[in-house]
Amino acid sequence: MAVVTRRRLDGARLPSRRLARALPLLEASMPRLHAAHGGFRIEGHVPELSRAFQDLVDLLSGQFGVGTKRVVLRDRPRPHRRRGGRIVYELHGSCEQEGTVEVYLRTAARAQPVALPTLLNTVLHEWMHHWDFETFGTSIHCRGFYERLRQVYRPLRVRLSA
Repeated sequence: MAVVTRRRLDGARLPSRRLARALPLLEASMPRLHAAHGGFRIEGHVPELSRAFQDLVDLLSGQFGVGTKRVVLRDRPRPHRRRGGRIVYELHGSCEQEGTVEVYLRTAARAQPVALPTLLNTVLHEWMHHWDFETFGTSIHCRGFYERLRQVYRPLRVRLSA
């Protein structure tokens, strides 16, 4: 990747006007996500959680002017590798440029339901890859990527604990 591209990705932020318009709508979706996650955690219901996250991604995509992305929630443990009995790698989710956002709903070690803040962070992380792909044609984990992710995640994380 060219240095210019990495600099551009490092310096890029989500458009502040769009973010200001999107955050109240995203915050309003947090109670639904919380309820849907409770249904998954207690009874293993995935469909409502899938719809809630799909609606969140659709809202984000619409507010930031990129095409929507299909969200697929996998009710299975995160793919992982062990070395010496310890987990040394695990995949929380993925976003292919021409594919879907895929997120795993269970922890690697114990196959327990993933906590809602972690799930939210993972879905937002994968959506941010989608935004980068649509905006820049590429997506890498760089300082700018994580700053853009924080722009969206921090205000929503606060709403989850409220």
